This record gives sequence, structure tokens and C-alpha cells, in this order.
Amino acid sequence: MEEFAPTWLNYSSDGNELASGSKRKHREYLNHLSHAFFWKYPLSGITQEDINRWLANLDNFGGATPRKKTFQLLKAVYAKAVAEGAVAKSPVTMKAPTVPKSRQAQIPPATAEELQTIYAAMSETTRIAVWLGAILDLRIGEVVSLQVQDWNPKTQTLRICHSADANGGLKATKTATSNTTQPVPPQLAKLISSACDGKNPADFIVTCADGSHITPNRLRDHFNEAKVKAGRPDLHFHTLRATSITAAVATGASLKDTMTWGRHADAQTSIERYQRASGTERMREIASGIEDTLMGHEPTVEELEKEIADIEKRLAKLKAQRDDLIHQNK
Repeated sequence: MEEFAPTWLNYSSDGNELASGSKRKHREYLNHLSHAFFWKYPLSGITQEDINRWLANLDNFGGATPRKKTFQLLKAVYAKAVAEGAVAKSPVTMKAPTVPKSRQAQIPPATAEELQTIYAAMSETTRIAVWLGAILDLRIGEVVSLQVQDWNPKTQTLRICHSADANGGLKATKTATSNTTQPVPPQLAKLISSACDGKNPADFIVTCADGSHITPNRLRDHFNEAKVKAGRPDLHFHTLRATSITAAVATGASLKDTMTWGRHADAQTSIERYQRASGTERMREIASGIEDTLMGHEPTVEELEKEIADIEKRLAKLKAQRDDLIHQNK
């Protein structure tokens, strides 16, 4: 185990290299795993009983999340060992230790009215971040890393390819699935184009008032001031991702749709297959539906004419039903 487990450290189960933050976490969980009594056992010599004994003593790991993550690391190590023929079967067949819901996960999503208030309360150069988070489901590090060259006004798409590093620079996105190109619905597209107007390709879309690069912490400060004015001091910027997924579900998006839209790494292979099958248009429908739910929708002349025609048709039908009833009662 001590020889094989570290070889898994830098890569996910699908072979993609992990981001630096994930590598750091894996080193932490690998350190926990290295204290297991079976650390120096042969891979083929570790049994289910050994794993269960080890699980019974995981309370010393300093929290529910490290316990679960260390267990998942062990399970992934054995999945790799089976795939490479090092062992015939994994002894890790039991369920992972449970983790109680975090307080942040229990925060209710923001409403459309609250988002409008937060948007209005933020500065002109930062307020678009509200819709980038709530409609496109972007993390705060991804929002501050968006550059003008990432926006394609012709295809109405936004490339998500960077996040913010600890020094205020750019780094890779959190996971491979986070690196993608998102379709942008029409109202948000206008806001993005306006924010890009007059800027150079390498300039950032969301900035400080003087046009300089804004850090996640500074943008978070802007958001935190505005959320109080909306009566939602409990909100985190990350809650906007939950808001986006909630709105996506309201549009009729399936679980697989929302996992694709949220760029989650869970069940990655199956989700990517579904994404290829559903295509970009389904993702665009979800984007437009989220926008309509959160930003409201100003109807076009054609849409109004259609609605009027539908109402007139319905009204004519109701009048006919009324006349029939009057005739029957005479």
C-alpha cells in the first residue's frame, strides 16, 4: 500500500491531472491514510475486515469530511489497483462514512427579487458578477478571471478556462469539467458585451472601479455589502451556484442536465456522454430558462402578438361555451 497509493496522488480516476488545490487535499488525505495499520501490508493482503477495523477508528481524523475523503481516497486507490491488475478485487465494498450537511449547503437560494436588489446595490463594474454566478453557475474565482477574449459575441458563448490563484493571478479551473464554454442567454449577453466595450482582449470583464483586476476577496466584500441591503446577510457568493441549479430545475432540467450545467465532476463519464447526446441547444434552453426565472423577461412584439392571439382564441372558446349554456337554459 505505501508504495502504490502515492502513485495515484496527482490524477483523477479518469486519468486527468488534478488541479493544484486538489493535489494539496490529496496529500492531506494520503497522510491520514499513511497512519492506517495496514499501510505496509501487501495490496492483496488487506481484507474487508481490515478496512472495517480501520473505519471504526477514523474518529481521530479531526472531522467528518477528512474521514470520508480519506476513505474515498482508499477506494479510488483500489479501483486503480484493480484496473492495473495489481489485485483481482477491491476489499473496499462498504459505504463511505456519512458527512452532515454543511451550514452553507442549508442556506436557501436567493430569490429573483433579492438578486435584483443585490445587483442594483453593487458597483457598475462588479454587479454583473451576480448574474454570472446565478445564471451561468460560475464560482467567484472563475468570475474574476474572465477576460474579454473569453467572450464570443457572435456565438453568444463564454469560455470558462481560468480561476484565481492565491497570488491574484490565473490558474486552471477547479476540475476538468469546469473548463468549458457556456452558452449565454440574450439579456446577460448584452450586459457582458457592455462590460467588454472599449477593453483589450486580455482585460478582465469584472474589475475594480478603476478598471484594475479585482480579487475574489474584494469582489466578495462588494457582494457581502449588497446582500445585507437585500435582507439576506446569510448568503454566500457560492450560494448563487445553488440558486442557478434551483432555477434550472424550475425550467424542467433533469438531474443529468443540472450536473452538466453545474460542471460537477461526479459521475463524470456518464454526464459527459449525456452532454454529447443532449447537445449545446439543451444547455442554451437551460440558460435562457434560468435567465427568465431570475432576471425576468421583457417580451418581444412577436411574443406579445402570439400571446394576444392565444388569449383571443381562448376568449372566443369561453364565449361559445357561455352561449351554449345560455341556450340550454332557455
